[in-house]
Amino acid sequence: MATTKTGHEDPRQDVVAELQNELPPRDRGRAAWTTLTAISAIAMATWGFSATQGVFREYYLKHPPYEGNQLVASIGLLGVGLLQGLSPFLLHFIGRHPHVRPYMMWTGMVAVAASTFGAAFSTTVLQVIVTQGLLYGISSGILFAPCISYVDEWFLKRRGLANGIFFGAANIASAILSPVFAVLLRRFGPRTTLIGWAIFIAIVISLGIVCVRSRPMETTRTEEEKQLSKSSLRPLKSPLLWLFVLSMALQSLANNLPANYLPSYATDLGVGSDEAALLVTYLCLAGIVGQILLGALTDAIGPLVPFLLSVVVSSFAVFVVWGLGKAYWTMVIVSILFGAFAFSFMTLRSDMAAIVVNDEGRSGDQLFVSGLLLFTRGAIGVVSAFVAAAVLQSREHVGVNHGYGAGKWQPFIILLGTTMTAALVGVFGLLGRKAR
Repeated sequence: MATTKTGHEDPRQDVVAELQNELPPRDRGRAAWTTLTAISAIAMATWGFSATQGVFREYYLKHPPYEGNQLVASIGLLGVGLLQGLSPFLLHFIGRHPHVRPYMMWTGMVAVAASTFGAAFSTTVLQVIVTQGLLYGISSGILFAPCISYVDEWFLKRRGLANGIFFGAANIASAILSPVFAVLLRRFGPRTTLIGWAIFIAIVISLGIVCVRSRPMETTRTEEEKQLSKSSLRPLKSPLLWLFVLSMALQSLANNLPANYLPSYATDLGVGSDEAALLVTYLCLAGIVGQILLGALTDAIGPLVPFLLSVVVSSFAVFVVWGLGKAYWTMVIVSILFGAFAFSFMTLRSDMAAIVVNDEGRSGDQLFVSGLLLFTRGAIGVVSAFVAAAVLQSREHVGVNHGYGAGKWQPFIILLGTTMTAALVGVFGLLGRKAR
């Protein structure tokens, strides 16, 4: 026990120790895991719903009043793109004013429900794009950014596992909700389906917000330490940041494409539409398992080996298994390997941010870097759709054959594998550096 200069025990040290011991623990305990469960449910309602928009797109394209209008394809891109694209701005704001998070989340909940109701009563393509795409994406971003901050706030040594569970929740939603929405749309139509979804998510998100807890900070922190924990623009000067941004951009060019195009590849090779659609389900299910396991592995041994596994195995799945395989079972293997390892790349976000900032006390800067990486992922994910469409359109005159990539798909597969492999550039930022 500490003593004063007079040799007497200092009672203030006992008070400080008592206050610190009363702080809820990171990485364990009811508060940490309750908060993670709550924000994962919110992620399912935001990112997860936007990821199911392919089902709505198919329905809208075949039924009035949007029949045949390809603009409805932008709904999903807007939703996921805005959710991620708003992250650096919102996380920078949260890093400076963390007390606003509950207000942001309640605002986001109301806006998400309202935009869904608006989509239910839309009668033109522009209206449904604005409500189900633009407004839902902005509302989801307002909800999603605080959730990201809570992951980093409550988890440190088990942050990889927490990120795996959190981002895996979106894959769970995509795997479960896609077939559910397909049935509901056929049976009840979009209006009833969207009204039901608006009511459901209003309840789920509200319960989630009620269960979220902010972790109290040490009462003994100095004013200088409090200022240091706020977000700044200092990370923009770090070369490591831009190395990781480049790596994230290259990986994101490839990350979303198999879910969009592997079923089309399968049907080109004579696979039935139902079996082809199952490939996306295999992708999502493998992504859930992979994100959790690679996140836990990152906590155990650091980010280097999980990073290499994510990129190398995904590249192998594309270049070798997809490029050379023509049978349906090879396509299933591509789905499992790519889903498990490529989708897990996002769980490394916190480690990259920790390496760039290189100071655990600058939590606001880490949030800002995380937001920039999410923004990169969202923006490049949107760009990748147009790049892939251009590549495939240039091959429309080429028929399917027994060559590499079935002939028609050869440039697409080479593009996919090359950009995924090039993401290895980020490994130079991990070599010799300790994230946490």
